[in-house]
Amino acid sequence: MQKYQTFLTEHISKQTSSIESYIVDGIKVWLKKASIRHPWWIYLPLLWLSKFLNLQILTPVPNYGGRKSILCEMKRIRELHHIGISVPEILAETHDGVLIQDISYTDQGLMQLDEALGHQESLNDRIILLRKAIIEIKKIHAKESYLSEAFARNILVDSQFNISFIDFETDPGYFLDLQTCQARDWLCLIFSTAFRFNHNDESEAITNLLKTELASESKVIKQLSTVGIRFKWLNKIGIDKLGRDGKRMKSALDLLEALSH
Repeated sequence: MQKYQTFLTEHISKQTSSIESYIVDGIKVWLKKASIRHPWWIYLPLLWLSKFLNLQILTPVPNYGGRKSILCEMKRIRELHHIGISVPEILAETHDGVLIQDISYTDQGLMQLDEALGHQESLNDRIILLRKAIIEIKKIHAKESYLSEAFARNILVDSQFNISFIDFETDPGYFLDLQTCQARDWLCLIFSTAFRFNHNDESEAITNLLKTELASESKVIKQLSTVGIRFKWLNKIGIDKLGRDGKRMKSALDLLEALSH
């Protein structure tokens, strides 16, 4: 609509941050503008590591920033919307920015998956919620597509447990084959949710869930379990003693290794 295009044109030059929210006629929107991102060379250590270990799944996917990231965001949103996936709606666009409608406009109870898992009172409730997210990702994969950064922070859950996805400034498909892009989705999901299932009985439950849901994806399971096996030495040296991030890493590596059993 013209009002959104006018709003974008008027505000993009005034906005100092790369992303900011506004209310337009009672609707919450996000204005993303082209901005400088990390230089390419910071991705080199992980790139070298992925080649040294022969683990393509760890190949870094750069966010180049600027107009490239804006164009990528719009392209990926449209691709996923076209195959029936719940993603934000693009309201207006220019070469230097895009105006996106906030998904929560129809549901004020919207939460990130990480937060939603933390609100569940029982293991069964957490398993049910995580399974809903897994099923939605499987739908994307079944249509020969993939996400960009499938971390729990980019997966939204509404009050009815419907799943939506956000943040598409990168495109793994530029660097990886389809199967590895899809395996990378599972790796991102596991690394950002495994810590919510820390106890022994919970670890077994989430392992069984993943094995069941990915039963037909033996090559994907192999890629994931290989990451756990190659990096299990981090648990042996006590990575969990390095604070919150260390504990999250341990939970994820334990789960990845368990997938190989």
